[in-house]
Amino acid sequence: MALGRRRFLSGSAAGLLAPSACASPPRPPLDAAFVGQDPARGHVLREAGRARPTPSETIRTRVLVVGAGVAGASAAWRLARAGLSDFHVVELEPEPGGTARGGRLPRSAHPLGAHYLPEPPADFPALHLLLRELGIVLSPAESGSATRLDPLAVCPAPLERHQDGGLWFPGLYPGARASAEDDAQWQRFRAHLAELDRRPGSDGRRLFAFPVDASSRDLRHLDRLSMADYLDRLGLTSPRLRWAVGYACRDDYGTDLAQTSAFAALHHYLGRGLDDHREGRLLVWPEGNAHLVARMLHAVPAGRLHRDHAVTALSPEGEARVLDFASGRTRRFVAESILWAAPRFLLRHVLPQGVDPLPQRALTYTPWRVTNLQVTRAPTGFGAPLAWDNVKIGADHLGYVIANHTEPSTVTDPGAVLTFYEPFPAADVPALVARRRALLAADLPATLQHVRAQIEDMHPGLWAQVSHARIARWGHAMVRPVPGLLFGGTLARAAAPVGAVRPCATDVTGLPLFEQAFASGIRGAQWALARCGLPTTDLLEAPA
Repeated sequence: MALGRRRFLSGSAAGLLAPSACASPPRPPLDAAFVGQDPARGHVLREAGRARPTPSETIRTRVLVVGAGVAGASAAWRLARAGLSDFHVVELEPEPGGTARGGRLPRSAHPLGAHYLPEPPADFPALHLLLRELGIVLSPAESGSATRLDPLAVCPAPLERHQDGGLWFPGLYPGARASAEDDAQWQRFRAHLAELDRRPGSDGRRLFAFPVDASSRDLRHLDRLSMADYLDRLGLTSPRLRWAVGYACRDDYGTDLAQTSAFAALHHYLGRGLDDHREGRLLVWPEGNAHLVARMLHAVPAGRLHRDHAVTALSPEGEARVLDFASGRTRRFVAESILWAAPRFLLRHVLPQGVDPLPQRALTYTPWRVTNLQVTRAPTGFGAPLAWDNVKIGADHLGYVIANHTEPSTVTDPGAVLTFYEPFPAADVPALVARRRALLAADLPATLQHVRAQIEDMHPGLWAQVSHARIARWGHAMVRPVPGLLFGGTLARAAAPVGAVRPCATDVTGLPLFEQAFASGIRGAQWALARCGLPTTDLLEAPA
């Protein structure tokens, strides 16, 4: 959905020159628009919930899934795989995917949010099963050999580069200009991670696993520390090291070092195994993880995926009132189980007052902006060649990925689509609210002016080659794994069923990752299957 689509002229001086026979043709206006999540729909929901219109019909079903993001799609896949066809999925937006939604420009499809999936660790059988069924894992790993993956899904080299002092260097750690002390501290940190990666937990579990609550109990106390404090305790003060670790936290969680649980930050490095053990094993698609969501939603029976539908009221007994934006009608769904795969903070607004056991703002969320720019020629730069992920050291943003990086080498079009990521972390809730309001209040020209300044800082002159811009604003993009969240009891209350309603979106896991959303959706579906009296195995525990 495009909101207030406008034309925005570039700052070219060509219009000041007198026309001549040899003058270049005038550049067309930049085709720019806000896309994705519509912030205004929340107000519609509140009004519809207060009005409580009479339902036009009643639909009875075994399971109702609310939300068609990664968790909701995973739940649908699991329900269908168990042989259940009597379920419905309702989605607020015109397109499914949640923060894994994708879009398309003339040059290429592109992500509007989550854009990759690392090859899952061996002890995550359910995810391996999904990837095998989708034809992404072609054969499992055998002794002495790697898992065989669909080559079209594996991100080709070069994977990453960073810009430091105007030059581009391979990888993400800014080591080219590092001091001897910087290098020594980086090596100490890597050795520390390697030691943790090798060490088994005293309870037989991995120290850092997927899903996160399957991790050993040995180091869970680190959740009470921030990553800034943890690095202090290790004596790691190098600004370059702390930038690199902070970048990892902002990239995965949208939080800075001081706002990130030390356990969550270490999980970034170790939950999937150390990154240098999985070089070249990122799974990517032009549209990002929207590719996976769309394929899982193929499991929904025909006519039972309802887009542009909003739940305006829920009861713990399993009744839901659902507004169809297209027709304006309200339907009444009566389900044995309701899987709430929408953001957890919205649930209190549709349950009866006083029923939600989770305190308000027990979970907090980082806002993000994701801008896709179509350029007539791919960017270059001095030093390392263009990579899939391109980062500027010291910047507030995360740089950009090339959405069409995986296309065949036979494609001769020099253009590209750059997906530019900006999280807006903040130290506390009032600051988060202010940043969220500023994000949503900025108009299109002001937003484009800001993005232009960031892109021109990385690539002077590149803006003149931008023909299209699509900007997605996510007010509550990522749950923040702040110190104490993962194992302090809050998540148990967030995920606890409220009668027939079970929350199972990514945020109730504490880590805003595809793997966590997938596992939470699977668990929710298995809970619903048990309530239906259907036999089922635990895919998160069963051998793949």
